[in-house]
Amino acid sequence: MKNNRTYKWVRGLLAASAFTSVMFIMQACYGTPNYRNEESFSYEVKMSGMVTDSASAQPLPGINVSTDISDEVAVSDENGQFCLSFMVYSDDDEGFKLNFSDSLDRYAPLDTLIVSDFSDINISLAAK
Repeated sequence: MKNNRTYKWVRGLLAASAFTSVMFIMQACYGTPNYRNEESFSYEVKMSGMVTDSASAQPLPGINVSTDISDEVAVSDENGQFCLSFMVYSDDDEGFKLNFSDSLDRYAPLDTLIVSDFSDINISLAAK
């Protein structure tokens, strides 16, 4: 009876070792799985610019700037300047949106579709 248990234990150990070896060889040959499109790659986009009032052209502080493909949010400073960094994947062919919203609800929100990589963008918001 003891020999039977030992045999099963050794057999299980050898099976686990064989499975681990096969998985190691497959990863070495084929790499780790890419759950995105096989042709995809990512790159960082850095957007910066200024938010102004459309009537007076004065800089607007406290405007939230975000994008629909990231959780990153930037807030314009006292000079209306903002800087936002986020990752873009090559299979996001349709571009992305930058969203401008006022946390104090003084200005109408604005969604802007960005198709290519702009490094500097200036936006004017209209008062409500």
